[in-house]
Amino acid sequence: MLATAAYLALITALANASGIGYLLFPELGALGSVVFSDPRGSWARSPLLLALTPFLTALPGVLITRSLPYGPLALALDVAVCLLVIGALRSPIVPALSAGVLPLALGITSWQYPLAILAGTGGLALLVILRPKLAMAWRQSLGPKPLGDHAGLMSPDAPIAFPGSTQAPGERSGQPSLAAPAAGPGRVQTSAGTSLRTWLPPLVIFLAGGLGLVEVLGSHLVLYPPLMVIAYEMLAQPEHCPWHGRVGAVLTVTGGAAVAGLLLVQTLGVAPLACLLAVLATALLLHLTRLKCPPAYGLALLPFVIPTPPQAYPLLTLAGTAWLLLVVELHRARERRRGGREWNP
Repeated sequence: MLATAAYLALITALANASGIGYLLFPELGALGSVVFSDPRGSWARSPLLLALTPFLTALPGVLITRSLPYGPLALALDVAVCLLVIGALRSPIVPALSAGVLPLALGITSWQYPLAILAGTGGLALLVILRPKLAMAWRQSLGPKPLGDHAGLMSPDAPIAFPGSTQAPGERSGQPSLAAPAAGPGRVQTSAGTSLRTWLPPLVIFLAGGLGLVEVLGSHLVLYPPLMVIAYEMLAQPEHCPWHGRVGAVLTVTGGAAVAGLLLVQTLGVAPLACLLAVLATALLLHLTRLKCPPAYGLALLPFVIPTPPQAYPLLTLAGTAWLLLVVELHRARERRRGGREWNP
């Protein structure tokens, strides 16, 4: 996790130096946490898609934001186009959905935004590619190994032992591997049990109700971009979503991450140290609750790209999360009742 925090701190420093705030794409936290902890997962094994998918969804996101006002048509079109792009590429990088929705949520109309996204995800992909060499250099810096000790012969897929890391070499983060493309979050292709007609209606209900909350509460942040990723994973990939059914833990972690991100920005400003602490605070929350929910990092990092994050930011995002979880639980209850009727005619 220190590797993710260090990378985000570096990106923050570059964003401040260049004046391009969009370099700090909030979902970089989720992407980094997975590729650094699970080098055999499909995200880490697809560096080209890791770099390009968020860029390719950011392009239509900016175009839609420039062409349509925020509302049902713009949001539905944005989400649909992003899912089509991810599906057409057969990409496992579902957080790219957040890259497409972020312009609409924050009113970003600059074409500089997709290029900034590409710079951040491209740098992450480059680190993934260079990972074996970095690992070997780290091993060699520790000095020679005794004869018979093969620990220094690290395979390209083995994790890098960054200082302070507690990730075991064989540990997984819940993401799918290329050997089993249908298993785990991060695939647009759904399993046989979650067809389009099964998960699309509750997704539409979630978006419609969320837009109602946006009107009532007066902020687009109710439907914050990482929430789209959380919603897709819970509705379209329930069998492989590691946070599915963890209602209390999801509310705790997402709410805590939002509070941490807001307080750090208000206290330290958009600074590398603040970004590093936001990532570590979210990692601690995930550890304490034993939850695997990479999109939670986006909640802690979103205040870093909002020009003036409101004091009510944690409550606004919590309202959106609670609404999604309600829709998901009602959908699960309906599916259980329908399954019971099929087995007991």
